[in-house]
Amino acid sequence: CPKGIVFPNTGHHHLLIDTDLPALDQEIPSDRNHLHFGAGETETTIQLPPGKHTLQLLMGDDMHVPHSPPVYSKKITVIAR
Repeated sequence: CPKGIVFPNTGHHHLLIDTDLPALDQEIPSDRNHLHFGAGETETTIQLPPGKHTLQLLMGDDMHVPHSPPVYSKKITVIAR
């Protein structure tokens, strides 16, 4: 659900790159390590520099705050070439 759409038990993805989960009671940061998909996107292509990287998804509500309880994926490791 896009940012600003208030509907119970919905939200949108945030992709965490090379970082740990942020504070789960505050707005998710928006920077190169925390990508927001506030338009409700379900896929993207990202360019990573060569090397080892971690990726993790975190759901946020209409105001980019994690749900309570938080909904997030396992962290995965990828190798960019």
